[in-house]
Amino acid sequence: MLIKALFVLVVPAVLFALAAYSARAAEAPKPAAKDLSKGGTVLLIGDSIFDCHQGEQRLEFILKAALDKKAPEAKWTVFNEARGGQYIGPKDGETKHTVPPLFEDETTGHYFKVLKKHPQVDVVAINYAANDGKVYAPEIFRKRLEFLCGKLEKDYPGCVIVFSTGMYLDPKHSAGYWIDPVRVPGFKNGGSRNEYLEGYNKEARELAAAKGYLVADVHRRMKAETEKGNWDFRVRGDGTGDPKDDDKHANDMDWFSNVHPNDRGTALIAETIAAALLAKH
Repeated sequence: MLIKALFVLVVPAVLFALAAYSARAAEAPKPAAKDLSKGGTVLLIGDSIFDCHQGEQRLEFILKAALDKKAPEAKWTVFNEARGGQYIGPKDGETKHTVPPLFEDETTGHYFKVLKKHPQVDVVAINYAANDGKVYAPEIFRKRLEFLCGKLEKDYPGCVIVFSTGMYLDPKHSAGYWIDPVRVPGFKNGGSRNEYLEGYNKEARELAAAKGYLVADVHRRMKAETEKGNWDFRVRGDGTGDPKDDDKHANDMDWFSNVHPNDRGTALIAETIAAALLAKH
């Protein structure tokens, strides 16, 4: 009973502190956005969608190549500090299948290690939702995202913030999604994971529209490509499956349900981020 009582007291206090911080950040005038005409330093933060693959197949290398191709006169540096299993945080109660969050509270967490390692960046590209969806509802995700962006604007004055929305799963090549507890209002276990992820993508899009952030809408881009017949953007099985074995798994939707990008998916993510960034700058 004591633990439960403490939880009831502490969680609202944390949420109040985050809301107060966001309100203070909103009152401060924003510095002019970074001039990216000559390039800049890009920081990637997020979960395993950004933290995939090894060596030169990782997103930081693919994104730099995409930026170099689109703006060859500019000089780009890309750092990737995403962590598989991470969510923004702080957490609400116990969580499963995640790693410690970006923020343990207002003053501790992985975020502050990243800030110390990279004290100066021009662009921050963000991909969170998949693990946040295991921890809190979309409306809470919105508050955590607002808090994160407030911190970024304070710690990296004038930085350009880009939201990368979550993956899209071809309904013909994926199984229903099951999660306990369900965090998205109205979602029923066994439904499409796209429906679940869109609960969080929607909050990111609306926040971006309200605050003037950029959106690299990977989810909608993948959906559009899938509707054209280009559906193969994800790894197979546990991530080690060979697509050459697809015919052996024609009726095994779990084989196709891994949400993580393959090389084609990573290339599409990089292309979408680069396009969003350079269209504005």
